[in-house]
Amino acid sequence: MLLYAVTFDDPRGLSDKGLRTKSEPFWLYDQLPTAEHARRSHPGRPGWILVLDPDQLDLATPPDGAELPNPSPPVAWEIPRAAVLNVDADGDYWRPHPVVAAGGFVVRRTKKDNVKLLLIKRKGKWDLPKGKMDPGETPVQAARREVSEEVGVKKKYIEILHPLGHTLHGYVWHKRGVYAVKTTHWFSMTTKAREFVPEKAENITKVRWKKWATAGEKLGYKTLRQHHALLDPEVLGV
Repeated sequence: MLLYAVTFDDPRGLSDKGLRTKSEPFWLYDQLPTAEHARRSHPGRPGWILVLDPDQLDLATPPDGAELPNPSPPVAWEIPRAAVLNVDADGDYWRPHPVVAAGGFVVRRTKKDNVKLLLIKRKGKWDLPKGKMDPGETPVQAARREVSEEVGVKKKYIEILHPLGHTLHGYVWHKRGVYAVKTTHWFSMTTKAREFVPEKAENITKVRWKKWATAGEKLGYKTLRQHHALLDPEVLGV
């Protein structure tokens, strides 16, 4: 999860102590479009959006008497430097930019009734097949296409089973000069294919089946490990 705070003080001068307020607290939004709307709500004051790690924040309830939407957003009276993800160590501000992707938890059940998950090795880390949506694609279409491309199996041999929610994470996208906030839609899938061809253009070097629990431990990204831990392999539909 990420949170967003709007500030009208230039964050490029962010000190090691972060930001503090003595009057009105920082309102924290859980969706980037909502924060963008708040940023534009003060004519003549452009504002900046800070992308925040909620684990680094001391969250509080809104002040008494405040007019709030329902459910009301949390607030913070202080934002530590360590919580701010889109201002780097040199003070460069990376504007938040939404990216939408889709991917698959590709599973199969063995003769011994174990559930296995298909992993890819990309840039030295175990990952799940996924990628950005193309214009006009639905999440289902994008998920099937990306899995097909990254593991080298024709789309007709990939069956979509169930939607599995979404994950959210951010990273500096140097080529665009922005901080990408990526929402990835996940689906459980299955395939009868047993031979795979890693997509070299995406720096994928291996495609392997792993036992469900082992796969969760090997995933190289915290966001994926957390999402894997929320899923019950017995209800994935395989």
